[in-house]
Amino acid sequence: MSDLTKDLEYNRRLKEVLHIYNVSLKNNKGLETIKNFIKSVIDYYDYVIELYLKKKEEEKVIDSIPDTPLKRYKKFLELINDKEIEELTKYYVNLRRCLNSEISITNEFRRSMIIKCKGLNFEFSMDVKILKEIAENVKKFSEIITKYI
Repeated sequence: MSDLTKDLEYNRRLKEVLHIYNVSLKNNKGLETIKNFIKSVIDYYDYVIELYLKKKEEEKVIDSIPDTPLKRYKKFLELINDKEIEELTKYYVNLRRCLNSEISITNEFRRSMIIKCKGLNFEFSMDVKILKEIAENVKKFSEIITKYI
């Protein structure tokens, strides 16, 4: 069993993402629920990336951990060099940008719901299928990352 699966904070963050998707989003597709889902996914990835980089710093593979989340993410991808992990985290940058953007929802109560994030020089749209893909990616990522941490 990996040390990561024993980490209570890691488990809490993973369960939060999956709970928001499986329970909260099924019952309430409101703006606050969407924002909470995006934030919990970002918090989960940030936590795992930081754990991985701390491990590499302790192993003296890197001198220091980059100071911003996007730099940490790039360093993480560079060090881990795993195409599957890169694919599973492909929405990370856009979700991070969504956190600091204006988010709007159209067709909130229908399966055709569209979430739009607009910021300075940035626009990203998601639908229910992408939200499902993000949740599934987090779940698959959690299974794979235990080999590395």
